[in-house]
Amino acid sequence: MVWIPQIADLVDRLGAADLAAGLRDPIAATVPVALDDPEAGRISGVVVLDAWLAEQEKWRAEQRVDIEPVAITVTENRAVGEWVAHLNGSDGKRVALPVGVAVEPASALPVRIYHSRWPLLGHHVVRSPLLPYDPDAHAADVVGAYKAALGEGDVAGVVAAFAADGYFREPSGDSYRHVGTSVLSDFYKGFFSAGGGIPLKLCTVTDDGTRSAFEYICDRWGDADLPPQAGLAVYTRSGDGLITAVHVYDDVEGPVE
Repeated sequence: MVWIPQIADLVDRLGAADLAAGLRDPIAATVPVALDDPEAGRISGVVVLDAWLAEQEKWRAEQRVDIEPVAITVTENRAVGEWVAHLNGSDGKRVALPVGVAVEPASALPVRIYHSRWPLLGHHVVRSPLLPYDPDAHAADVVGAYKAALGEGDVAGVVAAFAADGYFREPSGDSYRHVGTSVLSDFYKGFFSAGGGIPLKLCTVTDDGTRSAFEYICDRWGDADLPPQAGLAVYTRSGDGLITAVHVYDDVEGPVE
């Protein structure tokens, strides 16, 4: 339940001015506008969207939400934005919630918002896939090597894809950031302790040469079948072609501690 007003600016970068205008003022929209939010689900129709955005504006004020920009990955037809929303938690303490958003104006669902609900609720919530699996979507170079090793449960292969100071940030934010070869090795050993790897099914790949982002379906973790769930991950490459950062935006609860 976190609307990032800067999403409309991201849409503008793709040249979709009508869609961007509809996100800023749904009542005046001249094109169909639809989005999917982790809590509210699919939202479409000018009246419904206008009411939801008004409620979001009120909620942001009540929770004193500050939006911190992280990165933007832009290609010709799709863009992925990353932010951290800083807000008041239920216990009165400030919460830093990573939010990733895929924007694709030509899609029937042009705005797809991803974040974990763990920082807000203290538990995970199963979220059904937003997009179908695309067998023609492939991650390239070191990101493809990482994805293959992740699917196979290959700790050495996964860690080899990272730069020496590279890190993996879990969906719950920087308190769950794992940095450096030794730490990552221990982390992925735990990740794969349920009988194998995590074979993600790709739906889209957005790659600008520096960052590669893909939307995916996760329905298996080691030996365990999971309810099919939506997710987004963004991988940043270093100058020497290794991964310096992995940011994951999903709410998948694996069969590991």
